[in-house]
Amino acid sequence: MSKHCSCQMETLWEIAHISAVSDPQCVSGLRHEIMEFFNASAFPQPDLADLETAIGEACTNALKHGSPRGDLDEVRAKCMKNRHTLIVEISDNGCGFDPERAPAPTPDKLLEGGMGVFLMKALTDTVEFEFRHGTTVRLVKHLRETPESN
Repeated sequence: MSKHCSCQMETLWEIAHISAVSDPQCVSGLRHEIMEFFNASAFPQPDLADLETAIGEACTNALKHGSPRGDLDEVRAKCMKNRHTLIVEISDNGCGFDPERAPAPTPDKLLEGGMGVFLMKALTDTVEFEFRHGTTVRLVKHLRETPESN
């Protein structure tokens, strides 16, 4: 008598930790290092560009609003990827805010600044905020199934 065994494969994650001092000149370098990690994935370039914009917004917010001691603070990124999902958590030392109160921009009131949360939500699949020991924003992007990938 033969037995049939079923196994479920565990999803393997690659993880990187990246940090930078809270200095305006370091934001683009931090974003660049994060994207170097994610660019070595099977995600299409348009999805990576969307994620890069969302990461830039999260890093800028962490620097502007989450660094009460200026360049004595740092912005930290935990980057995770597998074949189907990219996740980045951007953390700072700020006291947090209510993301539901962040106003959605309107065409007649497009200002420089104030669009970060809106853009993060528009460009990623999931945006989550956590307010413990500072502020952490978690951005998630899933690989979309396309007819070519089947």
